[in-house]
Amino acid sequence: MLPTDFTAELHCKYGQVGAADTPALSLTSTAIDQDGWLCTENTRPKNLGFTPITFSFKFIDTIDGKNHYRINAVGTWNFDGAKLERNHNGWVGLYGTHIVGRITDALNPFNHFFSAPHRWEIEVLDDWNGEAASAEGKEFWLRDRWGYRVAQTEVEWSEITGRERTLLYLNASNLDGEILKFHLRNIKVS
Repeated sequence: MLPTDFTAELHCKYGQVGAADTPALSLTSTAIDQDGWLCTENTRPKNLGFTPITFSFKFIDTIDGKNHYRINAVGTWNFDGAKLERNHNGWVGLYGTHIVGRITDALNPFNHFFSAPHRWEIEVLDDWNGEAASAEGKEFWLRDRWGYRVAQTEVEWSEITGRERTLLYLNASNLDGEILKFHLRNIKVS
């Protein structure tokens, strides 16, 4: 992808990538557990809440023809500035969200004394001339810092009513899931 800083929307065959953003009046017991986890607009149940995200891609370097970036959310109050990261189970989400998350990140000494660990790799899937004008719609895999490709994976959530519900979230690990081919839209080079 582009060896520079830019902002763009991330899309796949299931629509735009965004964050689970449970409505404030929702009574589900999993609301806090879901908010900020990445999902796709066409697989997220409408009643559970979804916020489309624009991402800021901060170019780090190019290794073996693959560009590496630090990726953050931009443009939405709840998620603005939140960093894209994966937890120890591979679930991909936005960290440093809402007021509490921003305060926690600001007070965490690790964030001030060590380089940020979030690093993502874009591997373009076919020949490309590398020009910004032709970047939109170019398919690629998104890999985490360990080389796992981002996939859409099922997870079971038990709600307050006791009934089970299967939801789809993005994951970068060895869990089963559909590895997604992504493309960018509305690219703005910094």
